[in-house]
Amino acid sequence: MKKIQKEVKAFMKERDWLNQPPVDVAKSIIIEAAELLENFQWSNFFVEEVEKDPELKEEIVKELADVFIYSIEMSILLGVDIEKIVHDKLVAAAKKYPVGVVNGSLGSKKYKAIKKKYRADQSSK
Repeated sequence: MKKIQKEVKAFMKERDWLNQPPVDVAKSIIIEAAELLENFQWSNFFVEEVEKDPELKEEIVKELADVFIYSIEMSILLGVDIEKIVHDKLVAAAKKYPVGVVNGSLGSKKYKAIKKKYRADQSSK
């Protein structure tokens, strides 16, 4: 178990949270993700704009930490190695979105077409 997982697990153990239902943690992830998104409501901040506003950045970082903590709690409850699952997902994403095909096209029609084709290919298996 990685250092951050050990730290979160100790936090959970001290509070007798190691037996909580995964559905409750999943709900908490979504709630905290919504609170993260709330910082962007009615605006489309670019990185430079966030960097120029220390209060905004601090709020974003706090909510991001909450999302990470609950996600780590889920990994502990399910007994999964977070480094392995992130690595495996990146390998799969690299196949789904190959370099040279999707470079700089996030949100474009090309990206959406690749994603749609990938999903269709997966459902036909």
